[in-house]
Amino acid sequence: MESGRRHGALERSTIAALGDLWLRDVRIAGSPAPTDIVIERGRIASVGPPPAEWRAEAIDCHAHLALPGLVDGHAHLDKTLWGQPWRPHSAGAGLPALIENEREARVELAPVVERAAALLEAYVANGTTLLRTHVDVDPENGLRAVEGVLEVAARFADRIEVEVVAFPQSGILAAPGTERLLDAALRAGASLVGGLDPAGVDGDAAAHLAIVFGLAERHGCGIDIHLHDRGPLGRGQVGLVIERTRALGLAGRVTMSHAFCLCDGEPEVEPLLEELAEQRIGLATVAPAHTSPPPLERLFELGVPVCLGQDGVRDLWSPWGDADMLSRAGQLAWRAGYRRDADIERCVEIATTQGALALGVDDLRLSPGGRGDVALVPASCRAEAAVAHPPRALVVKNGVPVAGSLRSSATRCDTRDPTSA
Repeated sequence: MESGRRHGALERSTIAALGDLWLRDVRIAGSPAPTDIVIERGRIASVGPPPAEWRAEAIDCHAHLALPGLVDGHAHLDKTLWGQPWRPHSAGAGLPALIENEREARVELAPVVERAAALLEAYVANGTTLLRTHVDVDPENGLRAVEGVLEVAARFADRIEVEVVAFPQSGILAAPGTERLLDAALRAGASLVGGLDPAGVDGDAAAHLAIVFGLAERHGCGIDIHLHDRGPLGRGQVGLVIERTRALGLAGRVTMSHAFCLCDGEPEVEPLLEELAEQRIGLATVAPAHTSPPPLERLFELGVPVCLGQDGVRDLWSPWGDADMLSRAGQLAWRAGYRRDADIERCVEIATTQGALALGVDDLRLSPGGRGDVALVPASCRAEAAVAHPPRALVVKNGVPVAGSLRSSATRCDTRDPTSA
């Protein structure tokens, strides 16, 4: 894979301004003392003072902690009620009831463009610079939601990179015509094709996966599939996903979201984890309250890529969510029972660099050559940042300040010796 690129992503130079910036006096994890970060043309040029001829912007960062841009690996921008009047939760229990409630109620909502834009504003303010969103495609909704989210993504491209998954929320076989719409969504600009519980929702895992993987092969795109089914039913579907990934040579281009069957602690899970690592199939977790997290330590040992997401944010499925991935990293650590700094900080890595790797992005890091995406937090370390998740002091995208209280303090700086002019 070419550095920092994956299918469906536009050339960075075509979607966002590339800036030059000197971040003075920042804390970086692992560094014994505050240092500087120098960004040139949207990329980190050095960690330390700039060259003598530096003549671009500089910001005094007051020894705030610098993190790579935050990553939401599993969102649903089209579903959000963010910025809308409070709406009491009205759905019944269980996945079918949630799907039906949303299908009936979404016609009453404000346009997708309005709601998604309001939510992206919050993500940007909280330091997220990369986000993957699953967007509903079904016979009633058509491509309206996909088109709306793509429009908003283009509008926000200089502040946050948004990747769209064409998602069959109502199933594929259960909703005739959805396969054709998924194909159209990919042609319209969606980056990946999604799926939903091939057995539990559609009742035919083999046929469902044949469609999803067939579309991926046809369009040369990646896959991100929701798997809620537990126990042997869920594990059987994980095995089928692994088989098809191997057969089609899609290693590193498939993600499974939720995969609750891998959270059960059953011995049958271990060989599946090893095969996930072999095929570089990523896992997306949202640290839900109703189930244990995936076996994080074992996933780390095997090198299975893991990302973290908010899932829905204040929508018809749930009133919860805050568009703050540091808060969600703290939630993951809490759900995992972590107390030590090193363990909590691993959850911050899942919400930054490691999460980006799970999405196929290998250059989100605070080192030379990395993306110039930085979130500054008034915290002493990453563990404190996750536990306290204070407001971001500065958010930088591609070397350009885009949010935060320090944004307005940028000054032109010339480090040349005036006597040498």
